[in-house]
Amino acid sequence: MVGFSEKINDPAYEKYKKASAKWAYLFSLILAAIAIIAFPIYAQSTKEITLPQGFLYGLVIGGMFVLIAFFQNLKRKKDTTWDGVVLDKKDERRVENVRSGNRIRQRDYMLYTLKVMRDDGKTFTHKWRDNSSIYDYYQVGERVRHHKGFPYYEKFDKSKDSKILCIACLTFNDIHDDFCKRCKVPLLK
Repeated sequence: MVGFSEKINDPAYEKYKKASAKWAYLFSLILAAIAIIAFPIYAQSTKEITLPQGFLYGLVIGGMFVLIAFFQNLKRKKDTTWDGVVLDKKDERRVENVRSGNRIRQRDYMLYTLKVMRDDGKTFTHKWRDNSSIYDYYQVGERVRHHKGFPYYEKFDKSKDSKILCIACLTFNDIHDDFCKRCKVPLLK
C-alpha cells in the first residue's frame, strides 16, 4: 500500500462532499431559525431589549450562521488537491485559567500541533487539545496528499500502518477494510 490511491475518484467521495454541504446549510438554517425565534422571546420575557430589537438581533445572528456555512462551502469549492510533507510535530503541556463562579482554578491540557508543508512551500498548521489520535497517525517526513474539499491528508506510504484514516469523516478504520465503517466511502489505500 505505497502510493496515492485512485479511489478518491469514486463517485462516493463527490456524493459525500455534496451531502456535507447540504448538511452545513441545513444546520445553519436551523440555528438561524432558533436565533430569530429566541431573541424576540428573550426580549418579551426580560424587557432588557424591545421586541423589534430582539427580532433584529435574531436576524443578524441567524444571518451570520448562514454566512458562515456559505463561506465554508465556498472555501471547499475553491480548494485544490496538492502534495506535501509532514514538516513538524510538537506536543506540549499547557495550563489555562478556568473560572468557576467566583473562583479561578488552573487546568492542564495537552496541545498537539502538526505542520504540513506543500511542495510549493506553503505551510498548514493543525492543532488539537487533549486528543492525539490524528496527530499520532502522521510522522515527520511522510509524503501526504491533500484532496480537494477534505480536511486531512492521505499518506503516500501506508504499508506499515494497522489503521487508516478516512479523509472524509476522519474515522479510523482497520487497514484491511475496503470501506469506511462510518461513512461508507472507499478507503484510500
